[in-house]
Amino acid sequence: MIDPTIAVTDSKLADLLDMEIEWFYSTKEGLSPEELLTGLLDYGLFVEKVPPCFTTKGLAAYATEKMLGKLDEADDKKLRENIDKCAHDYIRYETLRDINIPRHLGIPHPEAYSIQALAISNHWKEIATHCNKPKPSISRIHVRHVGVGRIFEMNYKGSERYQHEEEDIQWMAGAQFLVRADIASCFASIYTHSIPWALHEKVEAKKSNSLNALTGNLLDKCTQNTRDKQTNGLLIGPHASNIISEIVLTRIDAELQVKGYQKLKRYIDDYEFYADTYEQAEKFIKDLGLCLRAFEMSINDKKTHILELPRPSTENWIQMLNRFAFPNDGEVKFATVRSYLDLALECSQAAEKSTPLNYAIKTLAGKDSPRKLNSRAKRLYAQEVMNLALSYPYLVPLLDEFVFDRYWHDGLQTKIADFSTALVRLGIRKLYPDTIAHALYYALKHNVTIAIDDADLSEVVVLDDCIANVLLLEYATKHSRKKVMSAIKNRAKEIKSADAREKDKNWLLIYQVWSKKELQGNGQVFLAELKNMGFQFLAIPIQKPTGEKPIENEVNAQNETQLTQSTGA
Repeated sequence: MIDPTIAVTDSKLADLLDMEIEWFYSTKEGLSPEELLTGLLDYGLFVEKVPPCFTTKGLAAYATEKMLGKLDEADDKKLRENIDKCAHDYIRYETLRDINIPRHLGIPHPEAYSIQALAISNHWKEIATHCNKPKPSISRIHVRHVGVGRIFEMNYKGSERYQHEEEDIQWMAGAQFLVRADIASCFASIYTHSIPWALHEKVEAKKSNSLNALTGNLLDKCTQNTRDKQTNGLLIGPHASNIISEIVLTRIDAELQVKGYQKLKRYIDDYEFYADTYEQAEKFIKDLGLCLRAFEMSINDKKTHILELPRPSTENWIQMLNRFAFPNDGEVKFATVRSYLDLALECSQAAEKSTPLNYAIKTLAGKDSPRKLNSRAKRLYAQEVMNLALSYPYLVPLLDEFVFDRYWHDGLQTKIADFSTALVRLGIRKLYPDTIAHALYYALKHNVTIAIDDADLSEVVVLDDCIANVLLLEYATKHSRKKVMSAIKNRAKEIKSADAREKDKNWLLIYQVWSKKELQGNGQVFLAELKNMGFQFLAIPIQKPTGEKPIENEVNAQNETQLTQSTGA
């Protein structure tokens, strides 16, 4: 007689075996369409370089409920009209590179970005299948799970980093040269019409411009609309741009593999190839250039080099900093910390970039727990890093997470007030709006006063940076700086008489200042609907005076609650 419990177990096992394993588990991204959409809209609209007080949590739910139908149109003409109604310009945001040269980033209008994200999510299986054609994968940085809800992080290496390390060592066997090649202005040079060329073959793509017939045409159209219908370039910053760029670049990866290049890897737009001979290295550069040319892109000759092997696996300054001897136990004194910072500063000056200082600050902070500094070392280290940040503004965004939170102590709040004041003055003098934005964020989070009079503080408004103005308005409101508030609101009032593009460039500022009726009457119906629901893009965490973990603003939860109620979900 068959034991019934065994029969039940066998039946469950058979059911499990019959279950279809979701297709996305076999991809390097490992993301479902729903996870992708949440990552793009709830966490991937604001560039990572802006102060961490901006949020779009809840936008995915709204877009799914209110906008998905716009793409559900069989008539091609009507579909184009639906998408064109979502076209907008974007917020410009400048952030400093490690060589103190500004980098131009973009923050898309949420309506244009939402329709682009929905198009990507709807066709994610086709896109992911295309991006996984190179075997083995050449791309080392791509969308994937990197945290709760998040799907992209610039320097995230993933669990496969150890396998990649083994591959690199194996590739060096017999290799005499390492080619490092950079794509010239990669995101800015991607032609949106090249998206269907990459996804469907150029010949096939040119036969049809139908949005319904070819996914690439739909993505082309939606991507144009994040830059007010421009066909040249992708926004730098939004995570959707990383997916669009991968569509083009993985096509180039696959073509290079067909040409026989196997010892090859790519980090976003930087290629590395292990060549057996100098001639092979030169041939790779030529073949890469030809592949790029087919998509109207080119190699950056200034950043492309053929290097002899063997060579160190890391830059010299990294080895120098890693060899620094910290005490194994007990508290670290400031003399030790200062010696380490001096070494990092020497490395930065020699390398002519602030990356070594960045590395040193993160090393002291530690991944799991910071190095144990005595009370004097904490005080002086925090002050020393603030001094360095005023000379190397690239470091400014690091300080809150890696210095203030890690080494809070009595008196730090006062130092942050002085530091924020100095940063605002520096930003006004040198036209560094991102430095001003972070200074205002620090002042808001740590509840300190910026010691600058209203007339001088209003100079920030003249710089006409949307992000800085939004944070300045929040600061001025909190501290009752009425003249500053008036200057910002006057700027928002001026925008009413400007063209649609100028309104889009300041969409976050007008969202904060204008009423629902004013938004509706000035062509910003999407923003008006969000405002009507109580959606908030700004969430300032409040630091407790004791230095304990900040009290998180409840904006994210409010957004989700408001949107759930409005959609009836």
